[in-house]
Amino acid sequence: MFGQIFQFAAVLTDNNFNILDQFEIRSRRMPHIVPDPGAIMVTGVTPEQLENTPDSYYNFAKKIRGKLLDWSPAIFCGYNIFKFDEPFMRSMFYQNLFPPYLTQTDGNKRLDVLPLVRAAEVLLDNSLTFPMKKDGKTSKKLEEIALANGFSNHNAHDALGDVLATIFVAELIRERAPIIWQSGINSLSRSDFNNFIKGEQWFLVHDHNNGWPVTYPAVEICKTDGNRNSFLYDLQFPIEDISTNELEKNFKSRFRPFRAAKNSEMPLVFKENEVCELKLTNNYDLDELKTKAQLVRESEIIYEIALSHQKFQKDFEKSPHIEDQIYDDFKSFDTNKFLLDEFHHRDTDEKLAIVQQMNDERFRSFAKRIIFENFPELMSTQEIKDYKTRINERICSEEEVPWTTKQKAIEQCIRLSETNEENLLELDVLKSYLQGL
Repeated sequence: MFGQIFQFAAVLTDNNFNILDQFEIRSRRMPHIVPDPGAIMVTGVTPEQLENTPDSYYNFAKKIRGKLLDWSPAIFCGYNIFKFDEPFMRSMFYQNLFPPYLTQTDGNKRLDVLPLVRAAEVLLDNSLTFPMKKDGKTSKKLEEIALANGFSNHNAHDALGDVLATIFVAELIRERAPIIWQSGINSLSRSDFNNFIKGEQWFLVHDHNNGWPVTYPAVEICKTDGNRNSFLYDLQFPIEDISTNELEKNFKSRFRPFRAAKNSEMPLVFKENEVCELKLTNNYDLDELKTKAQLVRESEIIYEIALSHQKFQKDFEKSPHIEDQIYDDFKSFDTNKFLLDEFHHRDTDEKLAIVQQMNDERFRSFAKRIIFENFPELMSTQEIKDYKTRINERICSEEEVPWTTKQKAIEQCIRLSETNEENLLELDVLKSYLQGL
């Protein structure tokens, strides 16, 4: 992640969604970050807020971590958190030298409301109202789902407004689609999911499937991805066709017989006795499914094909950029844990000595960024001058880089001006601000 979170809000509730506490904070722009104009226009963050908000990104991350630890253990719930909020928050902690997996460790669990909304539309009639888009498809946007189902005064894309809308939609799902809600609760963590399917002859799985929803009876064949995820067999696929099916199509075609479930991302699973409560396009013969599931588990061919899945996985390519290296060396978080903790808690004048002891280049680089912005008195005049030069080279880069550069942002402002006449003044102010970076 090469961007930055500028606003964060969270609300603590009890099991009945009664609000017990809430927290909201903004962050100042890091010197090497060029804000994305599209995101700025959506969220309404102003250049003045970007530059003059009291908390640096380091203090911002530290305060968020402190508040979330105060609330832990908890179920961290959001809307599209698996694809959006969680990766950004994980990156924020990583770049500020904190353990990145706060929401998945020490008893904490996660629940994403968006997959529940999608599942409710497919599996239950009239549980929620879904507004129509111009293309004839239904919208799943948080602000539109919340409004269509009775939530008023939603300040869309404001951090706290989105949190309150998420709570509203989550409560609706629990009330109107309890079987969908419970499916999410059953898979709040990897261990929860594994325990739920343990000993089951077969189970029903619902998957968004990248916009092509699929619901299928499945049996677990084996674990995959270093024992983190489950490899499932779709019992709708004829067993006798497996040996003649093109090997790669077993894993990549739209109607593939083998599917991977990400066990830590709330797979939606239903047991045999729940099938009758769902709106399904197929009428399953339950006895036939039991027999077929047993045959699948006993099939050596199916097991061998499942194990060959790894051959079709893309090789991991290490990024040259430290922001993108969060998954490169997990052990380093443990081996450097003492030093990282010391960096946060020691007096300012001791921080540089601690940085020099870190044996991970990523952590040393992030620590230097933190020192430059928060403790510049630890650097010499020449070091500060050199660091500013490197920042300027980064934001003004003309090479193809994965972060937003000054020129990219200005060009985006111009494009937005052509299609957003009502926001011309704001875009002009933003463009002037970007030109001055």
